[in-house]
Amino acid sequence: MRIRATLASQPPGYRIPIGRVLAIYVGLMLVNFLSSADQTIVTTALPHIVADIGGLSEYAWIFTGYVLASTIAVPLYGKLGDVYGKRPMLLSAVAVFLVGSMLCGLARSMPELIAFRAVQGLGAGGLVPLSMATIGSMVPLRDRGRYQAFIVAAFAGGAGVGPLLGGLIVDHASWHWIFYVNVPVGLLALTIVFRMMTTPTRTEHRPVDWLGAGTLSLATGLLLLALLWGGHTFPWASPVILLTLAGAACAWIAFAWAERRAPEPILLFAALRQRAVACSVACYALGGWVMLGSITYVPLFAQAVVGTSATKSGLVLWPQFLGTSLASLLVGQFLFRTGRLRGLALLGPIVLATGVVLLWRMSPDVTDGQIARDTILSGVGWGMMAQVFIVSVQNAVPRSLITSATALMVFSRSMGAALGVAAMGAVVNGRLPAGVRLEPDKVGGALQTSRATRDALAHAITPAFLLTACAAALVLPIAAFGVRNVETRLAPEPETVVETA
Repeated sequence: MRIRATLASQPPGYRIPIGRVLAIYVGLMLVNFLSSADQTIVTTALPHIVADIGGLSEYAWIFTGYVLASTIAVPLYGKLGDVYGKRPMLLSAVAVFLVGSMLCGLARSMPELIAFRAVQGLGAGGLVPLSMATIGSMVPLRDRGRYQAFIVAAFAGGAGVGPLLGGLIVDHASWHWIFYVNVPVGLLALTIVFRMMTTPTRTEHRPVDWLGAGTLSLATGLLLLALLWGGHTFPWASPVILLTLAGAACAWIAFAWAERRAPEPILLFAALRQRAVACSVACYALGGWVMLGSITYVPLFAQAVVGTSATKSGLVLWPQFLGTSLASLLVGQFLFRTGRLRGLALLGPIVLATGVVLLWRMSPDVTDGQIARDTILSGVGWGMMAQVFIVSVQNAVPRSLITSATALMVFSRSMGAALGVAAMGAVVNGRLPAGVRLEPDKVGGALQTSRATRDALAHAITPAFLLTACAAALVLPIAAFGVRNVETRLAPEPETVVETA
């Protein structure tokens, strides 16, 4: 009876009973777990997919189509969530994601799979910002960090489970099930969100900036295509890359023109006038670069230089995900008890940069244990500060704009990750000696490769980590300048933030 009474209670500052909050929260954790796991589950299954349906030359587009679609969709979901409510948009995002998953499982050719992965990405683009924004609108400031900590942990856990789950599925069943497995979990999340969340009654009409959404989608898509193609599919100075970059520049100009005239812009650029928002967005973008760069190039170093198997190279990333999850949970409790952001915003980048500097110092003789040590440091550093920046931004804007503000954060992380990984790729490709290429048949067999080749690969890859360490270090002065402690109030609808020393 005591538990039932607790679940039926509505603590000060909460808009709905605590039992309903917890039920909705379970659904949000499920959709975030699905979103992150889906980004990594394909990695270990890809050789089986290519062997079945062909298309080795197009394998990169399985990831590219997903990233392009999800990055473009993020700001649109943010604005539509503010205009029409988070519940209908979250239901739509989960539904699109599940439809894309079913279609991917039914794919019989590589072009079909690439197209259906893009459909998945369109749904996944709304899962993270809408989930974070839902927490921001349901619970008071004092509890927000604690709840968002579990969302971050679920996202990190999904990313870590993805490669192992994909390997288990393809070893014991058809690769199609790496997509079908999303369906029952997604349907459970869909049911919880549908039954537990409510849509507030809208008494005013708010326009949607469709022109801004279109020009932003075009600008983002062209820029990411140029970065993904450059130095790999086409030379950087080729007409295709130059024309794509020129098209992206024109689209960005058109986007800026549209936003200056839009009554409610698709992205909250006006909020960037606030120091806390601008600095938090910049830090989140740099953090996205560092984390995705590590996830991308640590397994490559382990397989191509050290000679670790594909499965073990995925396992060396587990400490990173574990560190992120544990640090996020502890930080959530700290924010719940104190509401002090600044110390974490300053300590996090120091730990993060330390881990990446150690990755820069790796040699062909590095052990799996040493790599795990380095990745767990970077994971702890990111886990210490990721939700700090989200809370900082959500506290700086009115409740009516929380979804758009959270979407701006997720968009900045995606763009920072795409730009950063492209820069790392340019460094690696520029330092590869003639005759040495990162080809699939060389990866994982480095111990049968000459020491000279392994040294050449290490010489090409490690400077990319130095560049990334500089990005991690840059977070510190930006956070010191812009992030302040906030007073975590009990009021459910704060319109301003009280900064404290």
